[in-house]
Amino acid sequence: MRKKSILLSVLASASMWTYAQTTHINFDQDKDFRKAKYLYLTETYKAAQDKFEKVLDNQDVPRHTEEASEFYASLVALINNERGAEERFLAFQDNYPKSIYVREGSWELGSFYLRNGDYDKAYQYLRMGNLNDLPERKRMEYQFKLGYVSVMKGNKREGLRQLEPLTRSGKYQDEASYYVGHIYYADKDFDKAFTYFDELRNRNPKYETKVLPYMVQIEFNNEQYDQAIADGQTLLNQNRDKFIQSEVSKIVGESYFKLKKYDEAIPYLEAYTGEKTNADYYQLGYAYYQKNDYPTAISLFNKITGEKNPLAQTAYYQLGNAYLQSEMQREALTAFKSASEMDFNKEVQEDAAYNYAKLSYEIGNPFVGTPQVLQAFTEKYPRSKYNSEINEYLVDAFISSGNYKNALDVLAKVKSKTSHQSAAEQQAAFLYGTELMKEGKVAPAEPYFAMAAASNSKVEFKARALFWQGEANYRQDKFDRALTNFKAFKTLGHKVPETKELEYQLGYTYLKLRQYKNSADAFETYIATNPPGEFKADAKLRLADAYIGSKETAKALGLYQEIAEQKSNLSDEAAFNSAVVLGILGQNDEKIVALENFIKDYQTSKYFENARLELAEAYLRKGDNTKAMNQLDALIRHGKTEMVARAKLRKGLVYYNEEKNSQALGEFKSVAEDYPRTQLALQAVDNAKRIYIEENNLSEFERWANSLGYYAIDQSELENLAYQSAKKTFDDKKYHDAIAQLKSFLSKYPKSAYANAAHYSLGESYYLTENYSAAQESLLFVAGSNNEFQEDALLRLSQIYIQEKQETEALLALENLNKITSNPAYKTFTEIHLMRLYSAKGQHSKAVDMANMVLANAKNETAVLQEAELTLARSLFNSNKKNQARDAYAKLEKAASSAVKAEALYYKAWFLNKDKKYSDSNEVVFGLASRYSEQQYWGSKALVVMADNYYNLKDIYQANATLDAVIENYQDYPDVIEEATSLKKKIKR
Repeated sequence: MRKKSILLSVLASASMWTYAQTTHINFDQDKDFRKAKYLYLTETYKAAQDKFEKVLDNQDVPRHTEEASEFYASLVALINNERGAEERFLAFQDNYPKSIYVREGSWELGSFYLRNGDYDKAYQYLRMGNLNDLPERKRMEYQFKLGYVSVMKGNKREGLRQLEPLTRSGKYQDEASYYVGHIYYADKDFDKAFTYFDELRNRNPKYETKVLPYMVQIEFNNEQYDQAIADGQTLLNQNRDKFIQSEVSKIVGESYFKLKKYDEAIPYLEAYTGEKTNADYYQLGYAYYQKNDYPTAISLFNKITGEKNPLAQTAYYQLGNAYLQSEMQREALTAFKSASEMDFNKEVQEDAAYNYAKLSYEIGNPFVGTPQVLQAFTEKYPRSKYNSEINEYLVDAFISSGNYKNALDVLAKVKSKTSHQSAAEQQAAFLYGTELMKEGKVAPAEPYFAMAAASNSKVEFKARALFWQGEANYRQDKFDRALTNFKAFKTLGHKVPETKELEYQLGYTYLKLRQYKNSADAFETYIATNPPGEFKADAKLRLADAYIGSKETAKALGLYQEIAEQKSNLSDEAAFNSAVVLGILGQNDEKIVALENFIKDYQTSKYFENARLELAEAYLRKGDNTKAMNQLDALIRHGKTEMVARAKLRKGLVYYNEEKNSQALGEFKSVAEDYPRTQLALQAVDNAKRIYIEENNLSEFERWANSLGYYAIDQSELENLAYQSAKKTFDDKKYHDAIAQLKSFLSKYPKSAYANAAHYSLGESYYLTENYSAAQESLLFVAGSNNEFQEDALLRLSQIYIQEKQETEALLALENLNKITSNPAYKTFTEIHLMRLYSAKGQHSKAVDMANMVLANAKNETAVLQEAELTLARSLFNSNKKNQARDAYAKLEKAASSAVKAEALYYKAWFLNKDKKYSDSNEVVFGLASRYSEQQYWGSKALVVMADNYYNLKDIYQANATLDAVIENYQDYPDVIEEATSLKKKIKR
């Protein structure tokens, strides 16, 4: 605590001085002069002056008598402080420059100036005389005057030299002691000062009220708090001066504060009426805090703002504690943050940082992500006693905020894990695996499911991890491993959300492994649970497929026909399959009827072109070539996929069988030329070659074949072997080896009929080895022309562009794929991602169209469907349909996606702000911050809303602190910074 002092005036009234003056005695024969001189010596100054004036009126007075009379008359005028006395005495000095009286008169002239407050002149004349020439009484008087005027001129050393000898005894002992004590006090020699004041107080009680202020201050400075309180209370009772009351009350209050008697301190600290410093607010605030009067303590601590010093650090820390005691955790968060950012007191800083981190974990942190705060604590204080606790918070925070990989990284560094940490690791591994799966990163997800499945911490996560490990292996075509996982899940027998899907997944897995009986059993078991409509229909469809595999064709046909009649999304596939099965059963006429009905009922089906081709085949089998050709012609005219090439090939074969070689050759050539470097093109060339051979026109074949640019007659066999070798390496998932082989093949056979297939496999190999730039080059080659790999290439390019944030390229690839594909999975993928890109680019009309397509697909995941709903909500808001937008966002507050939920909560806070429900709005902002700290954009925008809430609640400190945090931490979001800066300017106004 800083030393304090009370500045008390030492100016004494000039009227206190009434002094006599001695002089030399000259024995004169003049009666009037002697009488005047007598009156002067007896200090009868008025009468003496009259007599001296009478002497001066005598024209015959001797020169020396006149000189003496003028001197004494002037001297008495000084003593009586008459008007013009100074001028008269100075005139005497001028008239009698060599007079023996001049030196003697300097004492009274100095006294005159002293009485009139002219300390410079008083000092000048008082020091001209020699104190030793004066009698004892006068010597002490003028010594005191010289000491006093020295003090008043600031010459404390000279004042002390003159006054200290007078403190031993005599008329001026008390006054000299007072001023000597003051000099020592001013020089901060408090022990000596106290000694003089204490002796004076005991010797002369009249001085008690004068010296007690000094003594109380000295006692406080010497940490004699009990004595300071006692003497201070005495002084307060004696001296009612407002200044004394204020200053001494402060000392008494601070003394009680030092003794930790906070209740007694408060009334005295409150009685101080001077301008309060931050230290004053701190002491009073802390006293109220100790009294459990937290609201008052908070109001006082809150006055200590805008500074960075040791006191401010402690005040912010105590403010945080007061907020905690008042259950105002949010405000406490801000206070502890401020204290933790100052390093004057390392212990307070660490404790504040701990409370800041802990509160961030408990209620969320609107300024910085909770994991970031917790991680910053462990990095700054690696040996802190709080680290074990903070690490557990950190893992939980990472998990709750969706930063599962970070949680796993933290736990990986822990050698001996607690049961809580092992359970957290299992949970984080499972959730990170599911996150990777949602991103389409199936292969990287599988090891994390394996990690979670290997843990026995929580059977729920073990079971779910086994299921999703099976799903990951299934999607990688590792069907044996998938089956092992699903069986292990079934054996574990713990019910989780995935349990109801187990038999469905087993059915698919057995189907892929061609274990048709097991597949049928699994699908039958699943169907018996009465699953949701679309899944039930799909299971029946796959059950029918299993029946086909196990030669139970009649059962399959019954199921296909049943599903077709239900008019679901799968009806077209079932209707088409039932027609195919009729053909398998030899019921060709029934097949024709079924296919004709299909073409009439399902003109937009992805199986429509297949149905035309099958119908043409059925007519051919029946021998009705005309109707067959009609179907093939229709397919060629209206088809959009490689089915057109197949139709032309089939048409060419019909012509060939009818011995119409010219027409057949035209169809084969059309396929070879319009679909270059495809397997269908190669088949067409081979068919054409047969005709040329039959017509004995091989030279023409060679000319035509060479003109194609991809068919080499003499090296076709070698080329085929080279391609098949590279393809096998690719199929075996030896991607690095495949890259080398495929590059070598394309270098040797750049115009090969296998070029598209090779380029696609090369692009896939690069993709799967994460060389995305190289993958793009090969995939672009394939995507640029009509071929059987075009859709797959566009899909993979879209995935790369999305991952690499190449939005323009992604948009083009997705639009192209969406236009040409009839693959339901590809359609779904393009619709979802086009919706996202259109929304991000502000193309709300297109985004809404795609969103409606996404919502129309009931097989989309819940999170995707909710994202589509979000797109609709954004469109309503941007179209100024605020009430409808509010309802739409409210539905999304329970969304599965954290990003969707964060945005919905931001708008909830925004609407509450507009409703002037500021506290409710802040509740929402803190909820967003605590659970979705990784969603920084929406979190930072919500902070600006919170600052506006505080501003409207008249809490300017919290408003400014919030905006400062936004401006400091979210420079990556210029629009948010602009909002924050604008609001800060508004607050300053």
